Amino acid sequence: PDLVGVFKLPVTQHFSLHTDGTYREVPYHRVETIIEAKTEHDRAKARPQAASYIYHMLQGHPDRPAYYGLSVTPKYFQVLYGSPTGLVSSELTPWTEVGKLCAYIYSLYDPPAGHILHDRTVTWQEPRATLFGRPSWTITTTRPSRADPSSDDPESGEDDVYVYRGAELIFLGYPFGRRTTIFRVRREGYPPVIIKEYFLGSGRRFEESDLLAQIHARGFVPGVVRAVTAETVQSDGDAIVFRNASTSETRTKRRIVMVDAGVDLEYAKSVNDLLKVAYDALEIHRAVARHRRVLHRDMSLFNILMYPTSCECDEGEWCDFLPPLIDEVLTGERLPDDKRKPSALVIDFDHSAELDVTENTVEVFEELQFRTGTPMYIARAVVVLAELPSSAFAVEFEKMPALSAKARALYIKAHGEERYTQYCDDPNGNTYHGGTRPHVSAVDALIELANKTVFYHRWRYDAESVFWTLYSVLLRVLPLNAVDTAKTASRLKKNWTDFKSHTIPDVDDTEGYNDNRMRLFTGGKLVFKSAFLPKMQDVADLLYEMGKHVLPSYALMSKPPPHEDHLHEALQRLILEYLVTHEDDPIPLTPGVLRAAAAEAVEKDG
Repeated sequence: PDLVGVFKLPVTQHFSLHTDGTYREVPYHRVETIIEAKTEHDRAKARPQAASYIYHMLQGHPDRPAYYGLSVTPKYFQVLYGSPTGLVSSELTPWTEVGKLCAYIYSLYDPPAGHILHDRTVTWQEPRATLFGRPSWTITTTRPSRADPSSDDPESGEDDVYVYRGAELIFLGYPFGRRTTIFRVRREGYPPVIIKEYFLGSGRRFEESDLLAQIHARGFVPGVVRAVTAETVQSDGDAIVFRNASTSETRTKRRIVMVDAGVDLEYAKSVNDLLKVAYDALEIHRAVARHRRVLHRDMSLFNILMYPTSCECDEGEWCDFLPPLIDEVLTGERLPDDKRKPSALVIDFDHSAELDVTENTVEVFEELQFRTGTPMYIARAVVVLAELPSSAFAVEFEKMPALSAKARALYIKAHGEERYTQYCDDPNGNTYHGGTRPHVSAVDALIELANKTVFYHRWRYDAESVFWTLYSVLLRVLPLNAVDTAKTASRLKKNWTDFKSHTIPDVDDTEGYNDNRMRLFTGGKLVFKSAFLPKMQDVADLLYEMGKHVLPSYALMSKPPPHEDHLHEALQRLILEYLVTHEDDPIPLTPGVLRAAAAEAVEKDG
């Protein structure tokens, strides 16, 4: 911007000067307002430019719920105001009408009612080592529950508040709307704390902290993030709430403090570690859906972490429904509750829904008919809010995988014979995942059948998202001492382009929708495998077999699969079989290093 209003301008040691004494750089966290000046010829560019600066200032200022800016030309000026409900601006005003200009300046010091410029519970601290480095943040919350043992520290704050110091920003969402911001606080002697802030819209039926409380209400569920503080943020004694006068929408600032953390999947130490994450994520997902009646609806690379660290369970209470996790299955030993270590941590229940109806209910819960997910990982049917009858794989059903003798023995020791047999198909029978083929086979008839099928977000759609997540990681991880050839590098770039270019069309523009990810399978198994390095060929075989269970449209079956988690079961069996076979061949990886694929940043939807 051409001009900036800066907090405590006289502190010149925090600014960079030109030799003529003018300011060259100032730390972004000190900028209180921006002004963009244009010539009369470029007047049309003034507002968009100022709006762009406000966009970025809101992103980088978690302490600023809203922001004022100004665009000026020789004849006119325009006041802009950005908040979670959007960006608004005054009309072009001639300089002869200085009242609005004075109001703009006065509002920076004493904003009008409803225009909350500062969140006093979030304050920045200057970076110590670098003049223009990132600041750290101090966040004051209500005191956490006893699930966070560090909250007993008498130095942490007053009796009813707790102060987290040295927080670092690790995620910045779209600044208008929900505006999710995530901090990490590292603490000596304790696992890191994750603090998540967002502006909850008035139309949201479910709130993340309520669903997390429901999941953990009757005992801690290992592998699901816990919230020890959930609050409506107040500043100067009032809740931070914004209202859009034209739409009647309200946005209320909420904050959740979580005491479980993990590592992004790209930092995996071995292929087997990644497969264990997928197995446990599926096990945790199906258990929470069945026993706590919460469906995640946004399983993705962003929301499944590995190598989790957690504070001790609050008051020693544990859930009693979570089946053995993958390490327990492989060792044949069920561990005590306080020793169970899931390979996965499932986070971000922003888009989750409560399952207060059963699959056979005629009137399907309306919330499950809404579309939500992340473009690269969202299930195909969820994109178009319907089954995909014209897909080449729509009716290519597979039987439930049968396990080898060793894998079956481990499975039955962990889960029992009954669970194993209830999902199995008769090898000579006509069932597939317990369901039977559609009574029609022509594409037109399948399309008519799909149009009559009521869509809602089924459990298996989240299992499909776990598959796409696993594919995206295993395609690009780099085994130790491995190097791409020209052939594998070329195929990788082709497959990754098809995968990452998948987008979610507008709800009213899904006719003729073509999912780019299907190209990964249309060339057959050899083409699918050609994008993987030689050391990863058995992994590619596994993924291709998993894909054969993911791709069919089970909702078109004459008799649907009897178990909502049938796809979870199939994928987990395939993973278990691989892990048993490759127990002594984990394929070590180079943590944090991915194969080059001209990858672009991926944005989360919603």
